Amino acid sequence: MNSRINHLAVWILVVVYFLIGWAWYAIFGEKWLNLHARTMTDIERTHNVGAYALAIVTAIIVNYALAWLIGRLNATNAVAGLKIALLCWFVFLFVEYSTIAVFSAFETNPWPLIFIDMGRPLVGFAISGLVLGAWRKRTA
Repeated sequence: MNSRINHLAVWILVVVYFLIGWAWYAIFGEKWLNLHARTMTDIERTHNVGAYALAIVTAIIVNYALAWLIGRLNATNAVAGLKIALLCWFVFLFVEYSTIAVFSAFETNPWPLIFIDMGRPLVGFAISGLVLGAWRKRTA
């Protein structure tokens, strides 16, 4: 099962995840802050190495899990990989997060905030699915 994983693609996608996050919040950061009723000065001090390390570990786990699943389901092209990745995003992230965010007594977030929060992983999963489905490891 490990022989089906394209490790180079996974590690490139880990870097891509960080670029997606940077671009996403460069575009939507101001709106995101407004929906949280915060300003940039409220979050400037929160950047620490532990958060970035956790983000790296998360990107590695997500991309290896998608690579394994795409290989296990024998997705042989970009569209098949995209379908698997989007299904995973919808079922395991969006449905769970949006339900908690809307109905929880502790975290009632408006839909625009949910879409901003879930949009970044949507783009990340979509790109990973496309790349992992298309860039298959060659077998001998």
